[in-house]
Amino acid sequence: MLVFIDESGYPRPTDSTKNPILLGVCIHENDIKPITNQIYKLKETIYGKQDEIKSTKLIREATITKNRTNNKTYVEGMVDIITSYDAAIFAVIMDRPDESIIVPEHHLPKQYYLLLKKVEFYCNHHHYGKAMMIFDEVHEDADRKIAEAITGFLFKTNFGRSFHHILEMPLFVSSAVTPAVQFADIFAGIVRHYYENKLDQKEPETEFQKWIVKLFTQLHNISENLKCFRNYK
Repeated sequence: MLVFIDESGYPRPTDSTKNPILLGVCIHENDIKPITNQIYKLKETIYGKQDEIKSTKLIREATITKNRTNNKTYVEGMVDIITSYDAAIFAVIMDRPDESIIVPEHHLPKQYYLLLKKVEFYCNHHHYGKAMMIFDEVHEDADRKIAEAITGFLFKTNFGRSFHHILEMPLFVSSAVTPAVQFADIFAGIVRHYYENKLDQKEPETEFQKWIVKLFTQLHNISENLKCFRNYK
């Protein structure tokens, strides 16, 4: 099992996002080749040789209000691809904190711990083997801290040592050259907009909100469903 992970926003007081998201997309190894092929074909059909476009440029009101059909088609195509496979999505929805969250050195931030726990339980429930955690790289120092925190959790804590499905070597890759990571980037953006627009509490009012609800519903309906759970404030 390969788990592609990305963030949309960060849990800090100065961040512009109201509901930062950490999201993982679980894909079976045997599905990687056909999925990657479909992503390449989709991208080439819509954008040609253009480099990766981040979710911040794809999932925004201008995509609908300014009729940017290429971006809309690409996002919908990515959702259609993943929903045609036996995949699973897990997301941690956070509230922007009023104060900075202090994480002790070498400790795993809570949102990562929650995501790892969900993947471990998912693999255990379905009798899957090891799950490799594949992160969209940020920069070397930040990536190293997360890698050290994950291995420290798995090797040095009683609860972490009880995990038998998380491979003890997380990978950090560029989403520009590893297409499947783009799933996590785009889907995290969808989930963030869904909660920031409070669409879990009210009916959509704009065309953009209706689009977000449509995309979120599609993700929610895949095999394991979109499991969203609140972190801290």
